[in-house]
Amino acid sequence: MRSNKINPYDIEPHLAEIYDQTETQFEDVALLRELIGNDRRLKILEPFCGTGRIFIPLAKDGHEIVGMDVARSMIARADTKIKSLSPALREKITLIHADVISSMWPPEFDLVILGGNCFYELATADEQEKCIRKAAQSLVPGGSIFIDNDHMEGGLDEEWRKTGTIQLAMMGICLDGTSVESTREIIWVNSAFRLVKFRRWTKVILPDGKLVEKEFMQQKHPVSAVEIRGWLERTGFNIERVFGDYDRSPYYETCKRAIFWARKPSQPGK
Repeated sequence: MRSNKINPYDIEPHLAEIYDQTETQFEDVALLRELIGNDRRLKILEPFCGTGRIFIPLAKDGHEIVGMDVARSMIARADTKIKSLSPALREKITLIHADVISSMWPPEFDLVILGGNCFYELATADEQEKCIRKAAQSLVPGGSIFIDNDHMEGGLDEEWRKTGTIQLAMMGICLDGTSVESTREIIWVNSAFRLVKFRRWTKVILPDGKLVEKEFMQQKHPVSAVEIRGWLERTGFNIERVFGDYDRSPYYETCKRAIFWARKPSQPGK
């Protein structure tokens, strides 16, 4: 099992709907489409698939998709979206409810997508590197991996070391009128290993006025581009492109994002 035993989207299922309200960008999908090209149809695995923001457009392009996620509420919301698609499209998508850290990933994929800041759902660098190793095992020879995350180079940023500060994590109003607010407080920091623990609260006001409050702990390891490069190389991937944004600008340490496109060798040692 992963170190973070509790998933925030299952602590309060309404958060899956708020996620869809806030995560509406498609620039990463456009970049993926450019990298894939128009002349081939792929078998694609997306761990941390969420509600389908990335994989549904790719399924519409004709690719065969398998999405994995540990959060039942995210999988359920993705399934609702899939049911609104045509029968031909629905046949292209398979959803798996599974913990991506402890579960086996299915094999024989042309592309694995680790996007949408998914590494920030994980508690340690070991868990993040494990995802790259699992991706290598799931890919066919010559298959590709796409990794897209915010990144933090060097030491732990000052903002991540401010214990006791309450930060707004997510808020919104659902279609049924339910109001959701999620906040977090940094309660522990290990600067040497770039680890941060948060106490998180989720406050929900239901349409009938009933208040529901939930609390849980979460740990994060802000990933660095240096780490990702090292993990890819150690796992045997050939790094082909590194971007600093979705416009395909070259990566620099000061860029907000670190986007990797790497390939598993067609033959061992190549």
